[in-house]
Amino acid sequence: MTFDSVFKEITQKKFQPIYFLCGEEIYYIDVLEQKILAEALEPHEKDFNLDIFYAKDIDAQTILNAASQYPSFANRRVVLVREAQDFKAKTWEDLEKYFLKPVDSTVLVFCHKHKVLDKRTKISKVIEKNSVFFNAEKIKEEQLPKWIEQFVKQQDLAIAESESKLLAENLGNDLSKISNEIEKLKVVLPAKSPVTKDVIEKWIGISKEYNLTEMNKAIVQHDFTKAIKIAMYFEKNPKAGSIIPIIAYMYQFFSRLLVFYAHKDKSDNELRSLGLFYTQDYRTGTRFYSNAKTIEVIHLLNEFDAKSKGLYASSNTSNADLLRELIYKIMH
Repeated sequence: MTFDSVFKEITQKKFQPIYFLCGEEIYYIDVLEQKILAEALEPHEKDFNLDIFYAKDIDAQTILNAASQYPSFANRRVVLVREAQDFKAKTWEDLEKYFLKPVDSTVLVFCHKHKVLDKRTKISKVIEKNSVFFNAEKIKEEQLPKWIEQFVKQQDLAIAESESKLLAENLGNDLSKISNEIEKLKVVLPAKSPVTKDVIEKWIGISKEYNLTEMNKAIVQHDFTKAIKIAMYFEKNPKAGSIIPIIAYMYQFFSRLLVFYAHKDKSDNELRSLGLFYTQDYRTGTRFYSNAKTIEVIHLLNEFDAKSKGLYASSNTSNADLLRELIYKIMH
């Protein structure tokens, strides 16, 4: 089932006996968990009808005992098991019979974060068939700006594409982190307010001039002075940008620039189908980086990624020194 379909059913109070929420994107798991807790029981019903366990602290029998009880002065019980990824295979096997014959008046929720069960096992097939099974997949990078736009709209605020891209590129694809930052803005901004670069700089701390996006833009446009200026800002403000995500971002750009060179059809629609969504950036890149130079840059990025993680670098070389050296070698 999709996140939207599960969320909608919970909102309508159409509860199922077992929910198995798993996957890499913990944001969606947390939202569904909190939604079930909010909708399944009234506040005064929770004292006697809500059990919250952590997998590493309990065994299968504890869950079975809690799930088999009938509700007290309520329509249902809720049994929530957090960090279910910590269960051993034997625990899941001991729970198999309950999946086949659950108690209708109990809502049993498993939150299995960061991964899914091994699909090759028998129990995984039993769980998937006999529960509301939701796999929260990590959002794709090219989908992130649009997700941000939609989330900002849900908070009764507005944001342009350039600002949503700025957030996506500097906060990464951690939806929990992004949602927390945007929810802060809802507190300090009037309804319908635009989330501008000034707002982002003031309340989220991403400089409109000195950020990951502007660093990559300066390198793509072969603006050495600006790139070094941003690198110096990062040196004085380490939280604003560190070398490992900077290299990862540049590697993503130049590896996609290779795809741009390799593909004959360079129409915008065709390039977007390959994952090259900001097509003008790649067209700009070809002005300064030939196919051969692009390959050379990728080799440099691999080398300096290793150095930033302690390989091949001398003990007195700082990450700030490495970043400046990398910028110089890319552009000269």
